[in-house]
Amino acid sequence: MLTSLPPEVLEHICEKLRGIDLKRLSLTSKWLYKVAFRQLWRSITIEPAPESERHVINHRGPPQPFIQSTRELHFDAGIEQGARRCIHVTDWLGSMRNWIDNEPQEEDTWQRNGNSFGLGYGKLVRVKYECLAQRAMAVLKRFENNQLEHFSWNYTTCIPSEVLEYLSLNHPSIQGMSFTTDPFCSKFNRWSRTSDLNLSAFCSLRRLSWKAPMGFHFDNIAKLIQANSAHMEDLEIDLQSWSREWDNRESRAIHHQDNPEEWDRTSASTMLARQIFGLQSRPPDSSERPSFPRLRHLKLTRLPLKDEITREMVTPESISFNELRSLSLRMCLYWMSFLSQALESGISPRLRKLEILDFYLHTPEETAVRKTAAVAGLLDSFKGLEELFISHCGPASALEFLEHVTGHEATLKWFVHHQRTRDQDEETLMSRMGDDVADFGISQVERDRIRIDLSQNPLSKLDLEFIGLTCAPVYLKDILLPFVLKTSLKVLHIRQTGVNMGSSPSWVFNQALEARMREAERNDAKKMDVSLEDRAEGDIRNGPEYIVTALEERKEWKTPPLHQSFRDFADWVFGQEGIKSLEYIVTGDLSHGNRYCKNNSLICRSVGEGRKYRVISQGIGGPEWWDVKSRFGSALEACPVENITLEY
Repeated sequence: MLTSLPPEVLEHICEKLRGIDLKRLSLTSKWLYKVAFRQLWRSITIEPAPESERHVINHRGPPQPFIQSTRELHFDAGIEQGARRCIHVTDWLGSMRNWIDNEPQEEDTWQRNGNSFGLGYGKLVRVKYECLAQRAMAVLKRFENNQLEHFSWNYTTCIPSEVLEYLSLNHPSIQGMSFTTDPFCSKFNRWSRTSDLNLSAFCSLRRLSWKAPMGFHFDNIAKLIQANSAHMEDLEIDLQSWSREWDNRESRAIHHQDNPEEWDRTSASTMLARQIFGLQSRPPDSSERPSFPRLRHLKLTRLPLKDEITREMVTPESISFNELRSLSLRMCLYWMSFLSQALESGISPRLRKLEILDFYLHTPEETAVRKTAAVAGLLDSFKGLEELFISHCGPASALEFLEHVTGHEATLKWFVHHQRTRDQDEETLMSRMGDDVADFGISQVERDRIRIDLSQNPLSKLDLEFIGLTCAPVYLKDILLPFVLKTSLKVLHIRQTGVNMGSSPSWVFNQALEARMREAERNDAKKMDVSLEDRAEGDIRNGPEYIVTALEERKEWKTPPLHQSFRDFADWVFGQEGIKSLEYIVTGDLSHGNRYCKNNSLICRSVGEGRKYRVISQGIGGPEWWDVKSRFGSALEACPVENITLEY
């Protein structure tokens, strides 16, 4: 059938396919391989091997004829790596050498031979980072001038200055750049302590993503964005949360020449927002602020939308709010004022994707209600959303909020709702991170009402493919009952925020029972003396059947035993009276790859007789994990509350 299609139609089909799907198509026949060849090699990703050694990359890559079709080059350590730090942190000091074909060894470094190292050994460098830089340059030099359209450096490391210099000289017309760096690395420049980035040559950027930048580079980032604001289509700036001491350091890293005193009393993030969006104080007759007339996708994390010093604010008009297709505001101060301003201006949004993450745990109830009302007001002002990701704090009713979501019933397919609250135990180390609202923010009376009358549940109006909730399994059946009569729902994500797992019991795995079983195994006990009443866990039932089931689960799935409350829910949802269309339940926090893989699991239907489902831990992985992440990855990662890189 495919062979009967015109080549230009097949090429268009290939342009729509990605990854493994495109590869599978190319392997079906020699003719289809020729048609798919250009698209198949359009993007190349360079990954370290092993993943733990990011400086060990293959600089040779595919044969030269293959890369002639390449337009996108990605250096990517993968999203599975969780919290990473720059290579500099564990690097060795040694003399400059050629590491294109040979890896640096510890016995050749200053740490091992410090007493015998002299000036004759040449310039001292950080050898792993130097190895990475040399090999990255070897890869880049294989491409013809102006061949690359997109370049990404997502290694959570400093960017070698020679890499950017080479790109600026040989690929100045590049249209997309993506960086993930380490904002806490103090050794980012091998030769000095000043900014070593020169991005002025890149004047054709349409897409820019910079995650976890350091304060030293804020000025470079702002100038780069300003120079490309007229044609910028996709902009993502993801700042990291740092202590007040670190913020003071970053805000003074590059002194403001006109008024250094003003710089010193302005936070680094505010200074960046001021430069990007032109929030400086202006006389009435001054020129307009920088604008982004072609912006379609905007994603900001921890970037304030108002300058508290100048009192200037980002306006909806300056970012072409009425033309945006996706908007993500994660922990951005004054986001509520920005949305209110957009509503007051009468702008009719055309958003297809909206993500709002509010993370001020000490929000008074009155303020929490106003914040929820601001989001609800925006949702009521237009239709057409396909993806909605919301994370907020406070006691707002989830059912009341869902009434505003139903206005997008004709188009909405992915819905994420995380609700967090202030931890009741202020003595715990993680109390400042808050805790998940386990009951979906609804009372027992409301649960009884939506269980008896499904029409009272706003979810009955939505044909969702994906839903992600911070809700304990014991409450989920009543909430998800409308999907029993539907065929739309494919994935349920039970999000339990990873940072809370140290102080809060898992909703899925019985870790207390697992600990006692491990202790019994270590003691080589023939019989496990397990208490059948565990107040901390709350669901161990009297009788030996529970223990037998737990032992079978550990043996079969290589995971801790399940809570009985989760077993009951899984038996229902995958049973005859459950949700027939459901393919997967994903549990845990996947906002940062494999960071919490020990607590993350995937539950899918079991084939054949016996159990109705099986559990696959994220650490084990497999085709099911690949499938769900490739289809719903952005929804699983939505609304992260932690840094990409932890402060050190």
